Amino acid sequence: MNDLELSDVESVLPYNLLAEKLVLGSILTMPEVILLVSEKLPIEAFYLDKHQIIYKALLILYAEGKTIDYINLITWIQDNGFLLKIGGANLLLDLLNQMNRVTNLEEYISLIYEKYLRRSLIKLGEEIIEDGYLTEIPLEIIFTKIEQNFFLLSENKSRQHLISVNDGLQQIIKEIEEGLRVPRLPGLKTTFTEFDIITQGFQNSDLIIIAGRPSMGKTAFAFNLAKNIAQHHNTGVVFFSLEMTRQQLLYRLLASEVQITNTRLRASRIKETEWIKINSTVRDLSNLRLFIDDTPDLSVGEIKLKIKSIDLESSNPINLIVIDYLQLLEGADQPSNRAQELSKITRALKKLARDLNIPIIVLSQLSRNVESRVNKRPILADLRESGCIKFSLAKYITKIKKKKSIFCWTGKFVAKQKLLTIKLTGQKPIYKLESNLAWSLLITSNHKILTNKGWRKIDQLIRNNFISAKLLIGIKSLNSFNKYVISWEKVNKISYYQLAPVYDIQVSNYSNYLSNHLIIHNSIEQDADVVIMLYREDYYNKETIDKNLIELIIAKHRNGPIGSTKLAFDPKYLRFFNLNR
Repeated sequence: MNDLELSDVESVLPYNLLAEKLVLGSILTMPEVILLVSEKLPIEAFYLDKHQIIYKALLILYAEGKTIDYINLITWIQDNGFLLKIGGANLLLDLLNQMNRVTNLEEYISLIYEKYLRRSLIKLGEEIIEDGYLTEIPLEIIFTKIEQNFFLLSENKSRQHLISVNDGLQQIIKEIEEGLRVPRLPGLKTTFTEFDIITQGFQNSDLIIIAGRPSMGKTAFAFNLAKNIAQHHNTGVVFFSLEMTRQQLLYRLLASEVQITNTRLRASRIKETEWIKINSTVRDLSNLRLFIDDTPDLSVGEIKLKIKSIDLESSNPINLIVIDYLQLLEGADQPSNRAQELSKITRALKKLARDLNIPIIVLSQLSRNVESRVNKRPILADLRESGCIKFSLAKYITKIKKKKSIFCWTGKFVAKQKLLTIKLTGQKPIYKLESNLAWSLLITSNHKILTNKGWRKIDQLIRNNFISAKLLIGIKSLNSFNKYVISWEKVNKISYYQLAPVYDIQVSNYSNYLSNHLIIHNSIEQDADVVIMLYREDYYNKETIDKNLIELIIAKHRNGPIGSTKLAFDPKYLRFFNLNR
């Protein structure tokens, strides 16, 4: 608040000066962000008059198709007689010097909008007080006016998600009728027949995780998908490569299409007949709307801005994003726990998929647990984050290792499942969660626990929140395993306990388990709609008869069946084919 005297602070309505400066400075230094800002903030969201003038000028420049820069901005302000009102050109120079990261832009926008809503509430409160003195107006009219004004404050935010059942069903009927006229898969086809039948194509707003151990062919497979979808649907696809350069990817693409090894292409050891084929292939590939971005250290916010910029420049929008790979993405902040940061990133990617209403494919590494097992085929538990449970007694660890089973939540009841591994993952800060029934759990803050509102991290819980608890009464099932239903228990207290060793448990079929009556979860897959795992038997077993085959394991499919299918894999040219080809 350096623009105001300290004595005036108490009389000022809520606003955030620094956030307003940073957002305006971001638009001036990175003009493409005006797409994002203009969606979220009306002119009056800025508190200071001078900031409203500058924002209005920027919007007008954008609407008129002019370049957003210092010269055009100051020219418009001066031509319209506002230069003195904003305090001169020094203010604009000050905005240009504001240090900002695009990764934080949405947070600053939210800060501005929140203060705007608070000012609107204060204004509404003042109007209510004034109306209270108007005794000549019937109370019914006053109450109606208050109600209307109150709901107007959140109208824009709620309307976009609110739809009547009638409107929603009518929209579905139209989609079904269109499908009857032109039979098609509802999502983006990859041209891999069996895989498309299982997934029904990649659906809008879905987050798809493609996971595998190193050298399984994740990048090659994802790039094949991107190229196939761009070609088959004649649509825009962006491949964000945080590991390989665009030159490396393009050499791979060309080598794959012309069936000349990457090594020969790079060394320019080309025959005359091959050179003709290369030129012909380049002409065909140049027609694809396939974009490659090899910017390292990208964040989800920067990805969103790049997509909006491409959509602005073209009438053919982007319909698929592929990111290689998850663990290289930057978070908005830098928490000490990388597992916690990855969880935030996957939630941000899911939100981005919904905001853009397109599928997003993100590649992910699997844990090293795969290598320690006799059966190397990956399972969902291999996608988990690092473990965070403290077992205070060594006897308990020995006990569950001996039993080789542990209780898990299946989605309907609690039942025994096979325990694969339990291992020490280091020392971390531990918190103690205590319930009203005196059950307690020693756990790290980023660990999720099952509540009556879904999975929640320990640091998101407060006193009297309802958490899951296993009932002591068992139900005998057909397969002779004991099954238990759950009840809801209240949180009594959460407090810091100590720095202590923590362990990770790996279970056969589920990414959760029961600890002292409470159900906990620690998997990044819960944000994904589809999880696909890649597996090549010949990578681990050189004697196998399944040479040059890759198995696509659909381990999770939120809106459809799970299963697996195989593709032929050409390791020489990094190509994938249907088996019946």
